[in-house]
Amino acid sequence: MSTMVSSLHIVGQAALTSIGLDAAQTCAAIRAKIKRFTPVEAQLLEHEEPQVGAQVAADRRLRIDERQWLLNLAAAALVQCSPRSDCALIWQVPEPSRAHPLSAGIEDDALLAELVALLGVPLSAHSRVIHSGAAGLVEGLAIARELLDAGEVARCILGGADSLLRKPDLDRLAREQRSLGPGRSQGMVPGEGAAFVVVARSPSEEPSLRPAIRGLGLGFERKSVLSREPSVGDAFVQAFEAAIQDAELEEAEIDFVAGNFNGERYDAWETTHAHARCYRTRRERLPTLWPARSTGDMGAAGGAMALIAASEAIAGDYAAGPNATVELRSEGELRGVVVVCADRVRSA
Repeated sequence: MSTMVSSLHIVGQAALTSIGLDAAQTCAAIRAKIKRFTPVEAQLLEHEEPQVGAQVAADRRLRIDERQWLLNLAAAALVQCSPRSDCALIWQVPEPSRAHPLSAGIEDDALLAELVALLGVPLSAHSRVIHSGAAGLVEGLAIARELLDAGEVARCILGGADSLLRKPDLDRLAREQRSLGPGRSQGMVPGEGAAFVVVARSPSEEPSLRPAIRGLGLGFERKSVLSREPSVGDAFVQAFEAAIQDAELEEAEIDFVAGNFNGERYDAWETTHAHARCYRTRRERLPTLWPARSTGDMGAAGGAMALIAASEAIAGDYAAGPNATVELRSEGELRGVVVVCADRVRSA
């Protein structure tokens, strides 16, 4: 007997990062363990290591207006998705706590209108903006599922553009001892970039089919990195169990994990506790894919980048297996898990 779990099919993807001009280049660089970390601030002392970041290669003059920089990054990546009027854009922007000039003090409709004007292509009126960080991708996928089921749109584009290389973000991360730098061997590398995925209810007609999204789960973590209290992964356990149930899979069927892990101490602490509680089947190891090792932490865009990396690994047949969980963490409370599987009918 065969069963087909209700799925969202990944029919397109786009990226613009420090290591690639599109998703294929970026994923190839991740697979090859290539990184492009460069100094982002002046060296204070002669023998001191400067703080590093993962910058998108661009003329410095394009960065003068921080708001326009992210709008341009988003538009440049979105063009790769071939947007059209029957597509809804679910756009992730920096979380409100960061007060980023892209989205602070502007209405969502006005912000979308600016991006549409840059694209020169109309988008569905069902497009919207999400302010909940990297894990907001899971919220967006749930919205996409509803829109597609209702026949409101043909496709949904999800993702965003972000940069943690603004001076206010760099200063905050250094002050909170979260970034890799002088005297801190355990920390994140701030990055920037854009990443988007395109989903539909029907699979792509292209010969090389992308994997399908089979399960979604969300949780809310009271002890986030912003609270300065250590987490034991309660929200991830909640999100994981919901996603596995939604996908109609068993925990033992998960072959590898991907996520927006960034290497900072809080991230490692929460992940270790969550994995010990979620993956109970005996394994020699739990293969883990974390794009930030090459791209740096891409902020709100890191969720889509992690999903793209997992999708590309499965489609390219170099993943540890056909089934993955994509674990996404926002700076705030939101935690999300996406179950991604090879796009095929499973035997029951």
